[in-house]
Amino acid sequence: MVTGAPGAGKSTVIPELVRLHSGNLVVMDMDELLDHEGKVLGIDIADSTAAANWPAYNALWLRITELIRRSGTPMLLLSPLVPREMPEGRWLHLDCPDSVRRKRLAQRGWSDQHIAEAIADAAEIRKLVPRSVPGEGTPEESARLILAWVDE
Repeated sequence: MVTGAPGAGKSTVIPELVRLHSGNLVVMDMDELLDHEGKVLGIDIADSTAAANWPAYNALWLRITELIRRSGTPMLLLSPLVPREMPEGRWLHLDCPDSVRRKRLAQRGWSDQHIAEAIADAAEIRKLVPRSVPGEGTPEESARLILAWVDE
């Protein structure tokens, strides 16, 4: 599991992870089930009003990872979750300075309130998943660091 608060670079690093990995590894991002409006099964899963659905969404991803791993194929899932929400596997934190996160999220059109929430999420993840790699460099640099961790 590679976790990171919004703006850490999770989605951006995926193409580099796929390109650089020379073995048998499934790389997925939790956002890949969402449609272009951020919905899954008609629910805006990222919105706090959908919080009652988050445990079911997490359980769905846990089942997907189990199905893939059952085949003997290792899986790397990128998500904003923390270990208590998905207790499977090893954890790594893709992180970036709050100033970088703020700039990235502002470029996406996020409100000040949502940016503050993402920064608070980042602080929580730093406490819960202390092993991290920097996400403020190039996506290739971050991918190489993540893959070195995977290969350990």
